[in-house]
Amino acid sequence: MRMIRSCMAALVATAIAGCDLDLQNPNAPTEEQVTTSPDGVIALATGLQARFAVSYFSFAYMAGLVTDEFAATSAALISISEAEQGSVAPGTGVADSVFISIYRTVRTADDLLAGANSLSAQFDDGTRSGLRALAFALKAESLGEALQTYQRVPVVTYGMTTPEYVGRAEALPVVRNLLDSAANAIAATAPSALFNNSILTPGVSLSNIIQLFRARYARIAGDNATALAASNLVARTGAAAFSQLTFASSSNPYAAVTGGTTGIAPRRQWRLSMAPGDQRVDWFVIPSTTLTGRIQSTQLDPWRRYASSATPLPVYFPDEALLIKAEALANTNALAQAQAVLDSVRTDCTGGRGLDDPKACLAPLGGPLSQPQLLAEIYTQRRYELFGTGSRWEDSRRRNAVRGPVASPLIPLDAQRCWLPYAIGDRNANPNVPADPVEPASFPSGCPLL
Repeated sequence: MRMIRSCMAALVATAIAGCDLDLQNPNAPTEEQVTTSPDGVIALATGLQARFAVSYFSFAYMAGLVTDEFAATSAALISISEAEQGSVAPGTGVADSVFISIYRTVRTADDLLAGANSLSAQFDDGTRSGLRALAFALKAESLGEALQTYQRVPVVTYGMTTPEYVGRAEALPVVRNLLDSAANAIAATAPSALFNNSILTPGVSLSNIIQLFRARYARIAGDNATALAASNLVARTGAAAFSQLTFASSSNPYAAVTGGTTGIAPRRQWRLSMAPGDQRVDWFVIPSTTLTGRIQSTQLDPWRRYASSATPLPVYFPDEALLIKAEALANTNALAQAQAVLDSVRTDCTGGRGLDDPKACLAPLGGPLSQPQLLAEIYTQRRYELFGTGSRWEDSRRRNAVRGPVASPLIPLDAQRCWLPYAIGDRNANPNVPADPVEPASFPSGCPLL
């Protein structure tokens, strides 16, 4: 994300909306310019990575806010504190920003694919394969975030002014096919040194991102075999195992929303609900007894990990692959293997695997657990290991644990709602936008998947 600095500066200036590559200046070329010259296509690839940083954060921000992870800080807008209680009105920034930023990323990925294809003779094979795989992977993850946020989503959008909205049954295979295309591209031709050293963001492993995303969406699809196979292809140790979005002159987005009108902070209940001695608390937050939110009964902890504006933002946490693997094994009744994998997450301590990622440093589980017990423990570990990644929302849906709106002084559990309302801007422009989904009336609940 070599263009991440300008885009993230725009993020701070415009709350959690996206940045725009279409400004008329030498450092922000037009769509025509970036798809008709090799240098323009390379610039588009760096711009795509910057846009992905914005859309990925927008998704994680909202998912944490409508579950039990985040709450509004004292200066936040009322729409932020309403969202933490499960109320998201159509047309508010918190309702629309995820859609806007995701589909900017999707559009840029489509432009990159078009440019890499139309100018294929002007790129060496390794550079072209890297560009295509990058576009496939980030488009797939962006669409995957959309289908975890909205009940129906557009998946065919390139050159379309009024795209159709489809349900998860149709959208999820598109996401998975894109990821398979990314994996096939770099398997057939390894990305070039030019791509790896001058186009791809430092600190990012494209092959690991692709396989982690493949495992993630195989899990969502209930495809245990692919989830297991892909998770086994994600590196476990060394720098390549922890892909992170890095920042220089701009700010890590979580640091950028620690105050002001878009401010959020971790709910203290996340820390207080941990098993005694769980050391992941120190990776993420600074324990507090005084910090409160906009809703004064809301108790918060300040960030530790994201207090610095230069702190990298993980694309994924390495132990997500292990937790996906454990779940796939448990689902196929390989219970002893699943428990061993789960214990490797629980017992990971400082220095383990050579990574600075969250470390539980807990004791291993006791005697053999049943399948329901293992699955419950897997989701417990996901809650603490994958904090702030947006996964909590989908996990709540999968477990039929959407608890519904809550009012102060009650403390939310799991998720407060199933979906966001559709973006007003798209509704005004596109007659194919469906009616906003009806939220469940009784709780706990799952969420209807179309």
